[in-house]
Amino acid sequence: MKISKTRVGIAVVTVVLAVGCVAGAGCAAQQPEPSNAVAGTETTPKLMPAQHQKYVDRTAYKCYRCHGASVQGNPTAKNAVAMPNGHYVNNDPSTFELDPIRNECRSCHSVDPNKKLGDDATYEEAEVETGQEGLDD
Repeated sequence: MKISKTRVGIAVVTVVLAVGCVAGAGCAAQQPEPSNAVAGTETTPKLMPAQHQKYVDRTAYKCYRCHGASVQGNPTAKNAVAMPNGHYVNNDPSTFELDPIRNECRSCHSVDPNKKLGDDATYEEAEVETGQEGLDD
């Protein structure tokens, strides 16, 4: 019995496609789970109000000192917006420790020059409350 070249070609292509599908499925199944810091925070990062530009420009200011959890409360500064639980190690603010991929707030949160929130006195009060006053002198 003679097998035609066309049938051999079709058989080879079928085997190659089958192997490719199996290999692709195996790779897809082995992708790592996202960090705990990503879980529950898949939304677009919030923009900071215009008054935060000075904090972005002067890296001596630390976002966590106002917005993070501490023994003083969550957030530390009474008028600040608290960081989402998903930003902390094990999604737990009581650890007082950010997940390492969340250490640089400025990489996701930018300043909206048209967004105004509070007045200068509110920010000055938060700087004093968190020990960050005078950092821009």
